[in-house]
Amino acid sequence: MGDAGKVQGEKLAELFNELIEKKIIISMNVVGAGFDRLTCINGIDTDRKESYLLVDPPDDFREAAGDQSPWHLRFNFNGPDQLEYIFSTRGGELVEEGLKLPFPEYVERLQRRRNFRVDALTGTRMHFTLKKIKGVLDLINVSQGGAYGVLVKHNFKFMRGSVLKMDQQVYDINIIFPGDENDPSETVYVKHAEVKRVEHDQDRGFYRYAFEFKDMEKEEQQRLIQAIYDLQRKYLQRRK
Repeated sequence: MGDAGKVQGEKLAELFNELIEKKIIISMNVVGAGFDRLTCINGIDTDRKESYLLVDPPDDFREAAGDQSPWHLRFNFNGPDQLEYIFSTRGGELVEEGLKLPFPEYVERLQRRRNFRVDALTGTRMHFTLKKIKGVLDLINVSQGGAYGVLVKHNFKFMRGSVLKMDQQVYDINIIFPGDENDPSETVYVKHAEVKRVEHDQDRGFYRYAFEFKDMEKEEQQRLIQAIYDLQRKYLQRRK
């Protein structure tokens, strides 16, 4: 797991406040229930000198954790430094503001990087340019750090073989998340990405590519985080 450090005291409160301000996605696991969902921390509450985290409850949380007493929850997330952080809580209650959970004594910081990857909805597309090449991919999944998809269109009609190569630098990327009757479509702009994997499906003749995002404006990063969070919510709604 790599070297671990502990964030505690004043730095712990600073860390959680930054998660709240930047709406950073966290993963929540109900221990022993096989329940993993993405969520976020909405705020910090103080009651009789005790502090509590206010966490946005996933729609099906009651069903997964209703029989547990007390709740045993584990969380992990990418911090502002893009390292992985882990903490757990025991107890808590469901209040109007969300899940009111005991403030942990510390959060473990791991010296490894991780991005949460979620499946893309049908119609999620990534447009890119590379010199004279313009291409479109149907995305299979996406994370804060990259995307993976199938190349479905490009402007080189007679080109054979892979349009992109390993380590190729790609620019001017637009990721279009489809909307519905309740939410408009969302477009996220990535200045620069790098091809990290190339896969050829010989039976069907198409290529799949994995990209790592190298350069994004902060506003676009936050737009991507929100799009991923909304995507997870849509999946949960469809399961009902």
